Amino acid sequence: MKLFETIINMKLNRITTSELLSFSRQQGITLSNTEADHIVALLKGKSVNIFEQTERAKLLVQIEKIVGSERAKHIEQLFYSLTGN
Repeated sequence: MKLFETIINMKLNRITTSELLSFSRQQGITLSNTEADHIVALLKGKSVNIFEQTERAKLLVQIEKIVGSERAKHIEQLFYSLTGN
């Protein structure tokens, strides 16, 4: 399971704007280019572990400031589907 977590976290920490936009569209989450740029800037080069609830909660607070509470809830559900917790 640790390998799975490592792969997902590495991808998340290195995601590009175009990848985030594509993934969000697949999941039914609407993001503008600017919002995606800001979210990628939050993640880029950091060691965010979305499997750790405290880190994920902090990240979601920052994402909520960018996209608003409704879309942040959708992103939280997406994280939940990836992590199972």
